[in-house]
Amino acid sequence: MYRGFTPPTPPASRWINSSSTPITLLGQEPKNDLLSVGSFVFYLLLAGVAGVALWIGRVVRLDQRFLRFGVTNFYANRKQVPNDHWVTWLKQAKRRCILLGQAHGEWCYDPGFRPALVDRLTNRVQIEMFFLKPEGLAARLRQTEDSIGQRNTKQRIQRSLREVWRIRSSLEPSVRGYLKLYVYDATPSLGVTWIDDVMLVTHYLASRTNLTSPALVVEPRPGSDTLYAVYEQNVDGIRASFSEEVTNDNIETFAPEGTDGQTA
Repeated sequence: MYRGFTPPTPPASRWINSSSTPITLLGQEPKNDLLSVGSFVFYLLLAGVAGVALWIGRVVRLDQRFLRFGVTNFYANRKQVPNDHWVTWLKQAKRRCILLGQAHGEWCYDPGFRPALVDRLTNRVQIEMFFLKPEGLAARLRQTEDSIGQRNTKQRIQRSLREVWRIRSSLEPSVRGYLKLYVYDATPSLGVTWIDDVMLVTHYLASRTNLTSPALVVEPRPGSDTLYAVYEQNVDGIRASFSEEVTNDNIETFAPEGTDGQTA
């Protein structure tokens, strides 16, 4: 029976005998077995209907609670998001796109990323990308966790950072300013793909790869205690306190020429 639900019990004057003796009501002659079985089935059906109603009510309340906090979709792992959706979301950006991650390798390996990025920048969409600082403590820690240390996190970061920097350098000066790149050294607990007013947030797990971590789709809701507000504050905090903008003066420090497999 459903948890927290107690099925109705028959009146005290009614009892069921485990033998073949018919059910007896006090002060009356034994009734037909068919009637007694029918009554028992009726109680079971009543309990079942009530239990289903209770379960549906709980599901609705839980769903409303998630919606109140701004959660509009959920993926058990990020791989469940179709690959072409990422670039499609980028193409739909009208005002801003913020990508907070570690190496952004999946973006850089997607053949549709560069044209979509350039198109959005040309249309004056403000784009920010946050990479883990290649030489930072957080990157070294993630190296030991991600794929149990089998992937070279530092090299992946440098390769992607250098690739995006190359894209930025190819832009007209009037467009270049719309793309800002950062390296940050902070606990890499989540990744955020933030397009206008919708976020897809991936919660990284120490013993799993980033691609197999759970993800939430979050949208703004009134109030300061919503998940959208919490993630927004986290991104702002990382930018303000743990990040360094990548410039012409320091790009060689973070991602030396050639780390993307190409030369100038």
